[in-house]
Amino acid sequence: MELLALGEFNLINLITRDLATNPSEVVKGVGDDAAVLKVSPNKWLLFTTDMLIEEVHFSLSWASFFQVGAKAITVNVSDIAAMGGQPTHSVVSLGLPERLSVENIEELYAGLCQAALDYNINIVGGDVTKSPAPLIINVALLGLVEPEHVVYRSGAQPGNLIYVTGCLGKSAAGLYLYQHPEVQVSEYARRLVCNAFLCPRAQSKAGRLLGESKVVSAMEDISDGLLGELARICQASKVGCRIRLKDVPVAEEARLIASLAKNDPFKWALSGGEDFELVFTVAPHDTIKIQETLNRAGVRYHLIGEIVSAAQGMTVELPDRTLLLVPFEGYDHFTCKEKL
Repeated sequence: MELLALGEFNLINLITRDLATNPSEVVKGVGDDAAVLKVSPNKWLLFTTDMLIEEVHFSLSWASFFQVGAKAITVNVSDIAAMGGQPTHSVVSLGLPERLSVENIEELYAGLCQAALDYNINIVGGDVTKSPAPLIINVALLGLVEPEHVVYRSGAQPGNLIYVTGCLGKSAAGLYLYQHPEVQVSEYARRLVCNAFLCPRAQSKAGRLLGESKVVSAMEDISDGLLGELARICQASKVGCRIRLKDVPVAEEARLIASLAKNDPFKWALSGGEDFELVFTVAPHDTIKIQETLNRAGVRYHLIGEIVSAAQGMTVELPDRTLLLVPFEGYDHFTCKEKL
């Protein structure tokens, strides 16, 4: 069978179904944003990794080596944030094509180190090898979380409310402008969305606060699009969800650019990906506590829907109250032709 026919997530299920684990040490293995391992009664270890490949996840036609390095750290921090944890130590492995200069690699590492400094992470090692064509960057990141503060994607219950932090669609709008430089837009809007695409920020503080609240039932970072992340929560929790389109927070700059491009801004917000905000669920009686916590920290958030039974599936409620049934799918590296 070809990978194209199997798809990314079916492949992951196939190759991880017989992994050997010591159940006394593994709290959570495959199936969340990070693995959770026991290191002491009071602290659990979070372990995640992400690989960035040139012309799949980034293009040096748009991004500087510094920006690529910083983003490689950020995408991993976002996974730790989605588990309610604090990032700590990382190792970085590079696949380097011969066409790069020493100065290129120094700039790449300057970006890695700056992001590590921003998130209070130690880079403690890694590996370097030759790549026959693309630049490849793989970061493995450790984090810590107290057992009572860890948040999984599998805890959502029917009746829970669905929130997102921040606004969505800016990263997708930035990518569109790089792919369509002929679109005329103000320099401010261009700079804002392009910066969101090239230099994202992980919601590390918000993730930690949400974990410490002890009332968040499920959480994901929005790396593969809002609908894709909600699908993962629904599948892991064995539930469905209903999203109200009118309540999905679309960045004003994304709306403007989508209008100029004759595009649908909600498509960017729902499926564009790489916003690195957080989507999380909370029981109705705990919403006041969450709102007070996020308000004190100055974190923006929006109520966008609710968890329903699995039988109801995943739906988007349009402004006219029509329900649109959507598939439980996110970005798939093998069935989608391109990432950029």
